Amino acid sequence: MVKKAATLKRIVEYKTGNIMDKDKLKDYLFEILNENDELFSDVSLDDETDTLFIMTVAGKRFIATVSPMTEDESLTELWEKKNSQLVTIALGVIYMRDLEIFSEEETNKYLSEIVKMAK
Repeated sequence: MVKKAATLKRIVEYKTGNIMDKDKLKDYLFEILNENDELFSDVSLDDETDTLFIMTVAGKRFIATVSPMTEDESLTELWEKKNSQLVTIALGVIYMRDLEIFSEEETNKYLSEIVKMAK
């Protein structure tokens, strides 16, 4: 119960005093996961890739990447349709744009096609 109270206190502090950004969210998630050692046996944070590597006490492994929601309407539309598979593909396209592998024009073309698949 003490752990839950400390967690709730930290949530209130974040909500009342801080504007959440990507780095604060990563740190916050890392803290929360790290404190729950009855659920997670290992939690590590790679700041360079904005990725949390998580292992449960049962030995299951997870990766969680923190990135700001893009203002791209197609991604928002896919998210609203609750189509997680197409959201994942769209995020891949956006990452390729961010890495300058896809041009803005190519990105828009691919995202448009992905949205069409969701209809």
